[in-house]
Amino acid sequence: MNTPAASTTAHEAAHLEKLRSQLTTDIEAMQQQEASLKEYEQRLRLLMQHAQQPPPHHTPRGNQTYLATGPDSQQALDAEWDKYNRAHALLEAARRGLTDDRLAFKEREDRLTQREQQVGQREAWVKAREQEIAAAQAAKAVTPDSNPSFVTKLLRPRKPKPAA
Repeated sequence: MNTPAASTTAHEAAHLEKLRSQLTTDIEAMQQQEASLKEYEQRLRLLMQHAQQPPPHHTPRGNQTYLATGPDSQQALDAEWDKYNRAHALLEAARRGLTDDRLAFKEREDRLTQREQQVGQREAWVKAREQEIAAAQAAKAVTPDSNPSFVTKLLRPRKPKPAA
């Protein structure tokens, strides 16, 4: 039995499954971004530790070209930390958004389950009512009319009257 309510429920279920798939994909992407940010943070921490260490006296000056000294290096490091903090804030905002989406998804799923139960109850009631009507009609067909109509009386064969 394909009712409009059943097709709507099936359509909503398919839409929810699509949303669930998208959420899963988004969560995986966020986790990858988070891992990338953690690696980036670790590299920045190592660079900061290395910058804060006093230069060893026995190393030649040419080997230290990868680490700039002076005000430019602190500004560059600060800029990188700002980038990191912005990315982290964006990640947290996205995570909160996903949490809100997940809660909304759960609420919608609960409403769908409740609606499905209501539809099931209505279908059971309709089926029981149809059975009652069918039973009443069958009982009516089996029992003879106790009060026959005028037309029914005319159609019955007459019994011959006894001769007197």
